Amino acid sequence: MATTPSSVAAAPTSTPAGGQRLLKGQLSLPNCVALSAAVMAPVLAVILNAPAAGPQAGAALPLSFLVAFIACFFVANTVIQFTKRLPSSGSFYTFCSHGLGGGAGFFTGWLYGAAFIALAVGLFTANGAFFHDYLLTEWHVHVAWWVLSLIEIALIYVLSLRSIKASVRIDLALLGFEMIVFLVLGIIAIARAGGGNTAHYFSPSASPHHLSGVGIGAVFGILSFIGFESAAVLGEETRDAKRSIPRAVFGAMIIIGVFYVFMMYALAAGYHLNDPVQMKAFLGDSTPFPTLAKHYASWMTQIVDIAAILGLFSCFLAVQNATVRVLFAMGRERVLPPALGRVHSKFHSPHVAIYTLTASSIAIGIGLAAWLGSGVTDVYGWTGSLGTVAIVLVYIMANLALIRYFAKDPERNVFLHVILPILGILALAYPLYFVAKPGQSYPYNLVPYIVLVWVVLGIATYFYFRSKSPEKLAAVGSVLAEEEDGDFAEGRLASAPV
Repeated sequence: MATTPSSVAAAPTSTPAGGQRLLKGQLSLPNCVALSAAVMAPVLAVILNAPAAGPQAGAALPLSFLVAFIACFFVANTVIQFTKRLPSSGSFYTFCSHGLGGGAGFFTGWLYGAAFIALAVGLFTANGAFFHDYLLTEWHVHVAWWVLSLIEIALIYVLSLRSIKASVRIDLALLGFEMIVFLVLGIIAIARAGGGNTAHYFSPSASPHHLSGVGIGAVFGILSFIGFESAAVLGEETRDAKRSIPRAVFGAMIIIGVFYVFMMYALAAGYHLNDPVQMKAFLGDSTPFPTLAKHYASWMTQIVDIAAILGLFSCFLAVQNATVRVLFAMGRERVLPPALGRVHSKFHSPHVAIYTLTASSIAIGIGLAAWLGSGVTDVYGWTGSLGTVAIVLVYIMANLALIRYFAKDPERNVFLHVILPILGILALAYPLYFVAKPGQSYPYNLVPYIVLVWVVLGIATYFYFRSKSPEKLAAVGSVLAEEEDGDFAEGRLASAPV
């Protein structure tokens, strides 16, 4: 990777309009790809979401994930089109501010920031719980999960405070290791599957519920892509952001999408899901990939477990870095406490946002573990559902914002700026319903109501700002990655509704 040019290695400056800025030009294209890919947590996704999708998708698991890949590409187009114009640490918060107005921007940030805080809390507990289970099962060593979680979050705190560059490089290294491990397992499973290999897995008839089963399976595939856009929060810190960020989002989407489809095919072939007896065994197996390792490559069993541990840590580190930049952007523009918008004088990191998120993850995570349980998926599954509902709402708002943003733009492209975002909205409607639908078991039945309460609080806060501090809403999303974009941002917002 190229070193940071001396011309951009200066301390961030304060500007009258936008306050403090993050260090410009320190990140490269691979750094950005690493963040987006790590937030998606590809290994964790295939481990958890394949068994969840299995009862409905059946042997059509590869097709379900392929459909999800295509659906998420519609949303990726929205992120790519916006980041070509509006690179910023605010991500969707900035996009919706310019497309729908400061009020929508505030509301987007309100949802998006809370969603990623929920994901961070879940990852805090899941990291310690998974590591605890591994040590107990493989080495008969008992260490309380919360001790392990505190050790890991302390390491993440130091990394995120001292260097985003080091953080994303670690993400890239861990991501490479875990994906290589699973790809090797997948190749071995396919090579030794014999009659398990068939193109029938890409037919709707491979699902016991045909098209509807494929569709419900695709819901879990779409959930596996949540976070693909995270590179957008690095807009201010990336060299040539208007080119690098869209490429990073596209690259991460393609790399992880191909990985998902390949691993789902390897699972279907290796498990012989075209055999009804094997399908029944699969549906009763909560850890199908370790099962494949034991059956086809027993020497990989512990390596697969270690890859999963490192994948969880990599995801936690990436979510921490993504979340603090959204909090920083909103604090800098004073729609959250201004202290969140401060930059460390030595490390050039959003240190107050890092302190705040770290403390919140610990306090909320331990509290939720006392209520829900401390297993790998107890808190993680519940907070993940909360975060998913909020993020899907943000994706839908961003698609609407793209249509409006380019409505009168001379460079408007009907396919890219109208048709694809509409398809994105339609593709997200069913997953949103599926995750938030009533009648789910406790405590998941509380998810839609908690999100609704948060939405109502956001609306109340918006009207408070509109009455007491309308200038804050007018400034939402005004700070872009490049100084020369400041006038454009302010002019755009001046004509946008608050």
